[in-house]
Amino acid sequence: MSLDNSDRAHRYSALDIRHLVVRPPDVHPGQANGVVGVARELVREQRGAGEHAQLIMIAHAGLSSDAADLVPDPAVPTTMVPLKGVAVRGRIVRLSQDVVETLLSGSGANTIFHIHGGREPLLAGVARALRRRGVPYAVTLHGRFSHIYDAEGRCQKPRSALYAKLVERGMLQGARFVQALSAHEGAVLRQIAPRARIEIVGNGAYSSRFGSIPVRPAARPPSASFPHFVFCGRYAIPHKGLDLLVEGFARYRREGGVGRLTTIGSGPGRDELAAMAQSLGVADAAVFGGPLFGDVRDKALQACDFFVMASRFEGIPLAALEAALLGMPLMLTVGTGLRAEVVAHGAGIPIEATTAKAVCAAMHRAEALSAAEWTASAASAFALAIAIGDWTMIARRLRELYEAPTRVARSYGQRLAETSA
Repeated sequence: MSLDNSDRAHRYSALDIRHLVVRPPDVHPGQANGVVGVARELVREQRGAGEHAQLIMIAHAGLSSDAADLVPDPAVPTTMVPLKGVAVRGRIVRLSQDVVETLLSGSGANTIFHIHGGREPLLAGVARALRRRGVPYAVTLHGRFSHIYDAEGRCQKPRSALYAKLVERGMLQGARFVQALSAHEGAVLRQIAPRARIEIVGNGAYSSRFGSIPVRPAARPPSASFPHFVFCGRYAIPHKGLDLLVEGFARYRREGGVGRLTTIGSGPGRDELAAMAQSLGVADAAVFGGPLFGDVRDKALQACDFFVMASRFEGIPLAALEAALLGMPLMLTVGTGLRAEVVAHGAGIPIEATTAKAVCAAMHRAEALSAAEWTASAASAFALAIAIGDWTMIARRLRELYEAPTRVARSYGQRLAETSA
């Protein structure tokens, strides 16, 4: 594999990058965990550029990196660290000292931690330990706080805002930088932690380092059951807005819509959604399937017409970018972090509000598209994914930010100006 000049420079001064993820003991397979997926992609890219990158997963007993839960990848060295420490109401909120020392073992002048996740008190404790030892770190919250403020900056979750400011603000403001995955998430984080260095760097869907730029899919007509809407992801109902999706679809059908809905995912929420569709009278037009991966998933998606997510909060959902690479128009809420890009690129139909009514309205708009308009939207969705979704460029930008000088204290006037902007 050939290396460009920037990669040679990176190999010469390789960083010890430790991506830290708390792996929840949930019912979803590791392949369905977007945060884990992002961390693995970054480790793979950074090692390809010559960095000493690794994934460290803090996990409950019983999970292992070589189990069926996570597909082993020699290019992504993974260490499992036990989740143990001080618990409150059955939830560990502070790691034990020996676990912290394990995380820091062998760290040196070139070490930087990249913390993935939020709404997790133990991560704030890890950040405090790193600051005490002078070890730099970056943070990616993956949209965990994006629902606290709406697009106009109005607080929607006062208790969550209070928690974020009291517990996790220090972690954010002490980071070398905080990666916001979208402009909306950046605006939210500036309200929570106005002194933090917020940098907007998105997620990816392909790697120009380890392959070629994806080829645009062959043109195809709309499906025979147009408009056929599809969701793919975890059945995390409040998080993914799946209640809004089903309720909006039912409203759309009651108002004369002829489209169908298919969902692909994992978790017990599947049964709840099927029961909801039954109670709303749309069980004959909706299918709630299990998890699919790889080529099987891609074929199932391409049998549909619109990839739809009514999420209340996300980072940048990998499934949406991957669907766009397949030439699927997107229908997304602001909570996905991608709605503005969909509008700018003409890559689908925005869901204008995080409500069932707005989902219904977007579905009617989708049904009204002509075959030519749908084809143009599909092409634009692919172009959007190509424009923003290269993991190689994303990893290169993160490298620049890892090496950025430690932020110096700013005057009260500067902070006030930034907060008011």
